[in-house]
Amino acid sequence: MNQLRLVSIAAMLVAAAGSSQALTPAQIEAARTAGTLKEIRIAGASALRLSVAAYMKEICASNSFHVFWNSNSEGTDHRAYSCNLAVAQGNFPVGTPVLVYKRDAGGSGQGVNPIATAADQTHMKVDTVSCATTISATPGGDAAVPNYICGATETAGIKSDAGISDVEPALLQAPVNLPGTTALTPSQLATLDVGPLAQALFAVAVNTKAYRALQEAQGIIAPGGALIDVPADQSTWTDATLATIPSVPSNWVRAVLTGQAIGGGAKRGWSVVIPDTAYTLNGAQRPAVDVNANAKTLNICRRTEGSGTQAISNAFFANNPCGTGAAAFTPLNVAGSAGNATTVAATVFGSILVQEGTSAGQVENCVGTDANSAVSNNASFPGDNTAYAIAFLGREANPLRAGGDLGYRYVKLDGVAPVRNEARNGRYAVVYEATMQWNRNTVPPGSDKDAFLRALRTGFGSPNGLAAVDSDTQQGVMSPPAAYSGTFADATGNAALFGSRVGRLAGNSCAPLRTIK
Repeated sequence: MNQLRLVSIAAMLVAAAGSSQALTPAQIEAARTAGTLKEIRIAGASALRLSVAAYMKEICASNSFHVFWNSNSEGTDHRAYSCNLAVAQGNFPVGTPVLVYKRDAGGSGQGVNPIATAADQTHMKVDTVSCATTISATPGGDAAVPNYICGATETAGIKSDAGISDVEPALLQAPVNLPGTTALTPSQLATLDVGPLAQALFAVAVNTKAYRALQEAQGIIAPGGALIDVPADQSTWTDATLATIPSVPSNWVRAVLTGQAIGGGAKRGWSVVIPDTAYTLNGAQRPAVDVNANAKTLNICRRTEGSGTQAISNAFFANNPCGTGAAAFTPLNVAGSAGNATTVAATVFGSILVQEGTSAGQVENCVGTDANSAVSNNASFPGDNTAYAIAFLGREANPLRAGGDLGYRYVKLDGVAPVRNEARNGRYAVVYEATMQWNRNTVPPGSDKDAFLRALRTGFGSPNGLAAVDSDTQQGVMSPPAAYSGTFADATGNAALFGSRVGRLAGNSCAPLRTIK
């Protein structure tokens, strides 16, 4: 018994020692060589990239938590998180060294089709050679700020263990959402173990130049007045904050995104929402906000086919593939751009320009930094600091997050602000349920990876799980009605903050949003 007890104490000491160590590239290599490192690869849904980061930080020991970004300081395509677990996840006990990769490139489509077909996928390479650029060696910092930049990726023999999609896998098989690939067969879809992850909010965003003009047009600021900004810390937002956010009509956004808002003499472009002549507001005469508004290009920053964010835009604004025949509109796109690795720009027709990105980060750059630039750095923008741009993004992203102002802001839709409390009460309607899935053949039921992924999927979308993530991410995610007990009206604690009362039919994003609790 004494010997057994000594062995047990020794094992606990080893675990404790492991949990107190950082997990740098060198330590990752050592653990990989020793066979103790647990590596999990996840692909898809860049709209939820910050949620994944925040959840990883929550389950990790802070003194070992490190963040890795690929290639550049923006980390738009690949990120990864290493640590020793602070809480048990599935069969992995406290202190287990883990490295979780998150591929954002290609969006939700990369979290479905390659998972079902068990295809190789490109992921970031994390080792001492690739991750030679150190931003900060101090662990436990902001989950949205990298410790290391890694310059290499790998593909051969690399498969994702799981995928995340902003919508159910079946919706991404519709022709309008396919990135130039063949749709999955029913038998291939059946290989996926699919489950709800969390409800996510999506919103229309414009660059700050357009945002200020909209504020003036709606009387939020005086003619020629300066932009009234929102606080960077979204947890401090009040009703007074929401009152400063301008609104755009959903029918106008629908026209813009489906090619029916041609500028020029038709006056269906920016002049619909930003007056280009004198106008009356609340009985008072006001001067034109921008005399050039009608002639300005409609710069549309959107995602490529295969993106869950784009699939949601297609469903909500274009009724596609939800409608049939003439009831389903065609979203504007750049011909031949689907699946491109980089953002592309091209003239669609008239005064409309579409720029597509393979990740949410690329769309953020397009609608913010690029649109506001005083130097022309791509084909879409004039480079004179007068351009207006519009985009559709997952609401978890904060343009004022740590690292600087990204140059865009979210706007209300039909007078309702895209914030969690408006959405969970059923007033803001652009709400869809994300899923996580894996292939039962490559991740067998009962395996350690299966147990880890189930724990992640269950904890990720619970009220307690969402309460633990950072305040930026919290504005964009909610717990589905089934994720908390009791009624919506009587919910307490974290359920009262994150529990949603609305939802669509399970596995059917085309179903209308309705009150459930």
